[in-house]
Amino acid sequence: MQQVNVPNLALSNIEYLCLKMYANPGMPARWYLRALHQYRFGTPGTGSWSAMYLNPRGHYRGKLFIDEAPKTKAACGMVTHNCSKRGQFRLMPAGMAYARRAAAKIGAEL
Repeated sequence: MQQVNVPNLALSNIEYLCLKMYANPGMPARWYLRALHQYRFGTPGTGSWSAMYLNPRGHYRGKLFIDEAPKTKAACGMVTHNCSKRGQFRLMPAGMAYARRAAAKIGAEL
């Protein structure tokens, strides 16, 4: 079995996501997850790796960031709510604090 060499990275996953959302607001969830995979492993992912961070029922969504896309598409299955065709994520005040801490860790200013 070949061992994968993972670089020593300064930021945690959630810090990286918040910093990426600060730098590029309004992108869909999959875009941020692909960027996170690129940061972690050096190769672009499919956009589903670590989806737990952006899950609607997850711990961070609604606290650190929010999806502001209009809910115009009918949801699939036996649910009665609408969903968005393409997410538009924005940071909330707590997410801005994470982004500032992440920037300070790597020596950048926001």
